[in-house]
Amino acid sequence: MNKLHAILHKALSQAVEWRMVPRNAAEAVRAPRPSPEEMRPLSAEETRRFLEAARGDRLEALYVLAVTTGMRQGELLALKWQDVDLENATLGVRRTVTRSGNACSSASRRRKRAAAPSTSPKRRCARFANTCCVR
Repeated sequence: MNKLHAILHKALSQAVEWRMVPRNAAEAVRAPRPSPEEMRPLSAEETRRFLEAARGDRLEALYVLAVTTGMRQGELLALKWQDVDLENATLGVRRTVTRSGNACSSASRRRKRAAAPSTSPKRRCARFANTCCVR
């Protein structure tokens, strides 16, 4: 519905510019907000199969952390060793990585920056099982 409103708004704006219509009626209407899609977490069986498929991959540890902690992608990518507490089996979420710029641009033009996460670091502490650390 949002795309339809945007297309109609643009077409009517052009029609106003060409003096085909006196005003853009789409300006008086708010586009409906899209309802967020409900996320469906992986089942235990799907998680097991995913981790089996990832075994041996260079990013296997990242995948294990993702499915066992529920951390967001940007939080995982921003982790530093100082955020890891192996004794207490916790990860401090102190920053997140965001991408700015066009997603279609070349890798060398993408800029990554670290920013504070959306929640307080005092409230964001991910626990992981000790078995994650030992093979």
